[in-house]
Order: sequence, then structure tokens, then C-alpha cells
Amino acid sequence: MIRFLEYKEIDFDKWDSCVGSRLFPKPYGFSWYLNWLTDEWQAVVYGDYEAILPVFVQSKYGIRFSTRPYGTQSVGPYSKIPLTAELINDLVNEAMKKVRYAEFFMEPNLPLADWSPKSYSNFIIDTTEDYEILQSRMSAQNKRNLKKAEKAKFKLADWATVSDAVQLWQNNVQKKTRIRREDFNRLGKLLEFCHYQKRGVLYAVRDKYNQLCGAQFWIVYQGRSTLILNASSPWGKLYGVSTWLIDRHMRSVAGRAHQLDFEGSSIAGLKRFYSGFGAKDEPFSMHIENRLPLFLRWSKTATTR
Repeated sequence: MIRFLEYKEIDFDKWDSCVGSRLFPKPYGFSWYLNWLTDEWQAVVYGDYEAILPVFVQSKYGIRFSTRPYGTQSVGPYSKIPLTAELINDLVNEAMKKVRYAEFFMEPNLPLADWSPKSYSNFIIDTTEDYEILQSRMSAQNKRNLKKAEKAKFKLADWATVSDAVQLWQNNVQKKTRIRREDFNRLGKLLEFCHYQKRGVLYAVRDKYNQLCGAQFWIVYQGRSTLILNASSPWGKLYGVSTWLIDRHMRSVAGRAHQLDFEGSSIAGLKRFYSGFGAKDEPFSMHIENRLPLFLRWSKTATTR
């Protein structure tokens, strides 16, 4: 009932049907998302795509391993049936037949047997209620940021492009995070695809010198808005441009069945910032399978990209 499939063997229609079977699915597992971020990924499939797990086999120094691509967060397993700890363990064991080391970033609220995974925060808001109610749950700091933004009299720059937003992001975070240029380029192409396909929305703001001072890109798909890119210049940060842009998007989806997903961060300041919008933490987890030879196990550290 469980098979390991190479990229060319995957039925993408059935795959995406399984990923999208839950309410407000995250975008990371859809084939159209993964295809932009990595080359020819693989899959573990149970039955007729009732349960699936993406695998990202790579090789270094002759050792095969798997970890999530940059630009993803939790990536499976996904299912149309209730998942049990036993079935999840079987999916992982099938994947481990192809690699010696793997990092599995698991969806929230899964039964994970006797594992001891590391937990990561992810902040979400259910926007069913009216905007006024949502705004009332903001922290005092975020409300102050909105007032500063109002004084700055921000206006949306309708002529900005996804490329402009990615460049602002790259200029402000690449040196701090050491993200590879190739990963930036891949993610930028994904966002351009989403923008063209109307699966996302771009917000951008310019300062009085016509310089881009803030930009956000939200992937909006099947009832979930996911904040993939959030960039600001030092001047934009000073005047709360990120708060203002999030507030703009919150207004656009308030009052309907929808979820805002801020992704999350292990950085304390960002955790406070996102939770300050009234968001609740829906953590996901990372489980490591290290089956390297004993003399190599100490040398492989976990990635949290």
C-alpha cells in the first residue's frame, strides 16, 4: 500500500487533491509550489494518494539526505484519511530507504508516536469576524505602529513589481540570513508565477524620494493568506510600514471564512510582532532521522531553513 515514487511517476492531480483536501490548506505542499523551489522532488504515497509525504533527496560527498527546500515550512504528511502515528512512521520509514539522514517538517497537530520533535511557532488569525473586532485584539505596540504609519501618510505604489519587492527583501536580509542567491531567485520566480496566476497579492509603499520602503507578498489560495515576503527599509521600519501593510490585508479579508498565516519565526522580536495582531500559535514540528554511520552522525547538524 506504500510506494516510493520518483518525480516522473507522481500523479500531480491526485497529489494536489490530497494536499487541498483539508480546510484552509497551506500552500507549501502543492505540486505547483514545490516545482518552482526544487528540482524533481520525490514522494511516498499510501494507497491511491490517500496519504502522501514529499521527499527531497539530495547528495553530498556521496551521502544521500533530505531536507525541505528554502521557501517552505511544514511539508506533510498530507492525507484524506485520519492519520495515525503508525501510518506516519511507515511513511517516514519508506522515505528512509532512499536516504541516510532526513529532516521531516511536520504539519501541526499530528500524532507523532514516541518521537521527540522540535517545535516551531506559526501564527495564524481566523478572520471570520468583522475588522473592528480583529483590530481590537491588536497589541498596544502594533496600534502605536499604525498611528505612526498614519502620520507618515503611506500610499500604495501600484506600479511596483514582484522583482522590486524581492530586491528590497534581498538587500535587507540576505547578509543577516546567509540565504543563497539561488534560493532567492527560485522564490522570486514562484512569487511572480503566483502574481500572474492571481494566487497572490503584492503590496508596496514608496517614500517621498520614490524609493521602495516596504513590500509584502501574500499567497492567497483556498481560503488562506500566507505571508511569504515581508520587507522594509530602515525608514519603513521606523514608521511601521509592515504593520500598516498587514493591516491593509487584514481589512481585505475580514468578515469571511479565511485564515491569515504569518508563517512564524524563532526570533523573539518577530514572534511578539506577529502575535501582536491577535494571532494564535499553531506550532509545527521537525523530526530528524539520522541513520548515518556512527563516525559521521556528530557532523550533521539540523537545518531550520
